[in-house]
Amino acid sequence: MKRLPVRLALLPLLAALLAGGAHAADLTVTSLTVIPKPAAEQAFPQEVIQMPFITHDKPELAANINDSLFIGRFKALAPVKAEPKLPADGFDLAGLAGQTFSVTRNDARLLTIQFNAEGCGAYCETYSVSYSFDMRTGRQLNPRELFTPAGVRALSLRMHKEKQRLYRAQVARHEKELKASRQKKDAHETIDDLEERIAFNRECLASVDGESDEVRARTAFNERWEFNAAEARMTAERCSNHASRALDDVNTVSLSLPYDSLRPHLTAYGKSVLLGEGQASSGDVFSQVLRGRIGKLPIVMMLEKQDDNSVSGVYFYEKHRKAIELDGQAEGGKLTLEERDADGNPTARLQLEAGKNLLRGEWVGKQSLRMELRAP
Repeated sequence: MKRLPVRLALLPLLAALLAGGAHAADLTVTSLTVIPKPAAEQAFPQEVIQMPFITHDKPELAANINDSLFIGRFKALAPVKAEPKLPADGFDLAGLAGQTFSVTRNDARLLTIQFNAEGCGAYCETYSVSYSFDMRTGRQLNPRELFTPAGVRALSLRMHKEKQRLYRAQVARHEKELKASRQKKDAHETIDDLEERIAFNRECLASVDGESDEVRARTAFNERWEFNAAEARMTAERCSNHASRALDDVNTVSLSLPYDSLRPHLTAYGKSVLLGEGQASSGDVFSQVLRGRIGKLPIVMMLEKQDDNSVSGVYFYEKHRKAIELDGQAEGGKLTLEERDADGNPTARLQLEAGKNLLRGEWVGKQSLRMELRAP
């Protein structure tokens, strides 16, 4: 199995740096360690799995961030208080072999946490993912709330052109190397390798060239975003699958975007949270921790909407803290979701209507119960 890079194994140093150490004026990030499940229950060995835990002068803000991170990473609610060692019971660790994190921004406007993890399926591979939060409310930043439709198109086109530039440059470089290699004796292996690389990069270039405006806008904004102290970073995943990765000289493609350069592309909320201009807020309910009730029972919910308007998510009764998964569809401001049992059989239907920071409707199972949830 591919092992974690050195940075993922530096637990003592990382703990010393993070435990109570990463903080703005009234926010502290503490490093917690998840106790792996017994080896017999895992398809692969698990190493260090760390999670941040936020404390803040505003407990509700910290709770929004903590629950968002734990639901996002483990489909679980965050612990009520910082526990240096967290039992893995109730955490969905499927495919996760190891995880550390770093705080890449922590100020009055934004908190950004980057996870470096190793995921395993048919094979194991390292990856990074970032979460950013509006420090006024604890809302998780969703790029589609931050950029106007025209901004989405403009930045998607910029990423498109950067991919084209890199693949064309790589093909030209290899073609030059191939020409030189053909002038040498006993260079058959080098020639074969270069021909494979040229063919691979041409396929990647053809794929990029063939993207429609709609596909380009959709794929670019489904790529990774990170909002750091100095700039935003937009990263497109590599062209290769695992089998062809050795041929992928371009690898991931990243754009460094200074915040001021984003101004023409931002919504009022984007300008507020990224540039500190104005006090605009967002009312979207997706990608946010939603708190409310089914009947009289307190619940926590988080939903994600895809470009095809399909919706998936999870919710928890606060008393039981067990994840209940949801899936369904959004049409306009109306959502129809189903919850299912462990065998995938529907057990209840949720009929909801979205408003500004609000979901309201009914849970329909053996009886019908009123629902209302609010986003930060």
